Amino acid sequence: MGLTRETLAARVRAAVAASGRHQREIAAAIDLDPTALSKAISGRRDFKSLEIALLAEELGLRTDDLLADEDVQPRPPAAVAARMQVGANPAVEQALRYTEELLDLDALLTELGQPTKPSTVAWPTANASLSPAVQGKTLAGALRKRLGLDHQDLPYDLDDLAALLEHSLAVDIAFRPLPDGLDGLAVSSGDFRLAVVSSGIFATRQRFTLAHEIGHLLAGDADELTVDEDVLGGNTDQERRANAFAAAFLLPERALKAAVPSGKLTEPEVAELLGRFGVSRDALAIELHRLRLVSTEEHDRIRTMASARLTSRPGRTTDLQARDRTRVPGTLLERATTAYASGELGVRPLAQLLGKHPDRLLDELTPPRESADGEAAVHL
Repeated sequence: MGLTRETLAARVRAAVAASGRHQREIAAAIDLDPTALSKAISGRRDFKSLEIALLAEELGLRTDDLLADEDVQPRPPAAVAARMQVGANPAVEQALRYTEELLDLDALLTELGQPTKPSTVAWPTANASLSPAVQGKTLAGALRKRLGLDHQDLPYDLDDLAALLEHSLAVDIAFRPLPDGLDGLAVSSGDFRLAVVSSGIFATRQRFTLAHEIGHLLAGDADELTVDEDVLGGNTDQERRANAFAAAFLLPERALKAAVPSGKLTEPEVAELLGRFGVSRDALAIELHRLRLVSTEEHDRIRTMASARLTSRPGRTTDLQARDRTRVPGTLLERATTAYASGELGVRPLAQLLGKHPDRLLDELTPPRESADGEAAVHL
């Protein structure tokens, strides 16, 4: 079979990922417009002969290897769903550069025999005949049941919650700074699914955003959506469904009904609920009102509560520590370290994933040398 545009694009993507360099850097090195390289590398336009020659030289490859008449499985096109703050500028390009790096690494690891591991839990599916809000609530209940959680409390710590979802659903989860106005992204490409949450927002918002992005992935939104500013962040059915999923997943109805007494909630009771479920006052008030556990007046009163008691509620210290803390996608890191340990992957892609300088990481990964007297040298 002859060489196709998709096959050539896949080979160049894999070579770029293996180099540990960003597309923009390589484009600048060969004096090629970054947009033109991006289109070619994603299979949206043909490479020119001169571009292939320059890329091969820059990446340390033979032109014949890139143009060989041999099938290579191309990376499936990625689709994205995102959670935007209301009225914010959709600053998605910077975040998408990061996700593109992760997608390239996933494609490379798959070719090296380290594919995405299947989920240990069967994913629930959305019933399109129901309203978006009911779909989200139903998905949340189904996922809790399949995780063996029912109405139990979720792990409070963000790392623990991410690890639970990551290993159960085979979804990679990252926390990192994102551009202002962008809370999170859900990305799907073939078997690789990724949720990225901004570490620059409050921990309660991070928790809700994480659940929101998982809702997008479960509902298949990231399988259908493309990067379109008219879709991202709008008051669409997909966004309503993802929000309903997040609320029901973090605040299960049965647990809330058992925890909320009749009548008005006192500040200590509100503080206890916030500390238990790890959500914001707004999210708690909205869900209590939706479930008709509080009146409209009580809903408004909870949303405007502000006191030292609420500020020092249980979990506040954990939440403050979560601000600006980064987390590398866990299962992708496991695959990359396995490939590195077997000698199939160089240190540069692993260093790029961890945000470390390759030389520093190589020093950390190298066993200490023994001194002349037979004792191991100590790295300070």
